[in-house]
Amino acid sequence: VDKWKSDWGPESVWLKKFDESLRKAREKGLASTNRFFTECKVHAREGRRFLCLLQQFANTTCSMQRGRQLDTYLQIFDLLEVVLSEVRFFEIKLDEYAPAVPYSQVSDARYYSGM
Repeated sequence: VDKWKSDWGPESVWLKKFDESLRKAREKGLASTNRFFTECKVHAREGRRFLCLLQQFANTTCSMQRGRQLDTYLQIFDLLEVVLSEVRFFEIKLDEYAPAVPYSQVSDARYYSGM
């Protein structure tokens, strides 16, 4: 998860970092803007995969000892909080800038599915 997380710092600055990254991509042209949105889409998709893995792992902890099971659930919850907040941020921004049914074309990555 640490390697997956964006390097944009705390959640309170993600919007600013996103806007800065998008502005820089737009300055470089449509290809760079498309690449930026594609990277956002891939990042959100990978985060969704992490969420599925956490769910599967939680389902397999039933056979653990009670104390160990509680500790595992707490760790899963902490990871869930980190991954879900970042996935939702990117999904919302993708829907805002590159919706599945676009009002105007900002990027060729407009066919984002959100899984």
